[in-house]
Amino acid sequence: MPTPVYWICLSICLGASIFALVKGDAPERYGALLRVAVAIIGIPLIDVLKIFHLSHNTTSGLTDLITTAIMSFGFLYIALRYASNWLALAMVVQGLEFYIDRIFLDSDVKLSSYALQENLITAGVSLVLFFAAVSSIQNRQKKRRDDQVRAEKDAARRARIEALLADRLGGVAA
Repeated sequence: MPTPVYWICLSICLGASIFALVKGDAPERYGALLRVAVAIIGIPLIDVLKIFHLSHNTTSGLTDLITTAIMSFGFLYIALRYASNWLALAMVVQGLEFYIDRIFLDSDVKLSSYALQENLITAGVSLVLFFAAVSSIQNRQKKRRDDQVRAEKDAARRARIEALLADRLGGVAA
């Protein structure tokens, strides 16, 4: 039975992903889509790995290792493609999961502590996506303000030029 930490982390993951999809720029949207797609892919992947009659711990570890690889390389590609510092941070946080997966597969760690660490990393990546979307919103607002200031300066400059031309042309005609 899932723990309260699982449900909290799942809520953070879904909420942050939806927020990034709705409010983020292209890199945040792709990152959120990647996050949701990997979460959806993980469920059937467990069933596929059960065909090999592996223990539950090994199946969980391998599933997490595969999904971690997909997400880490996906975040790396998006971070490089869009020069996004936020998604580079998401890739680094997601990369921590490689270490956790290796420890879980190599040692006899309790499943509950492993699940807690995995959930916290998932929540961390989701929070990075959330803050990336917030940063995108702030950047868009700043760009709008800068464009408005630039438009006001252009209008004032045009008005001064028109006034100078009117003075010069008016003085020549008189």
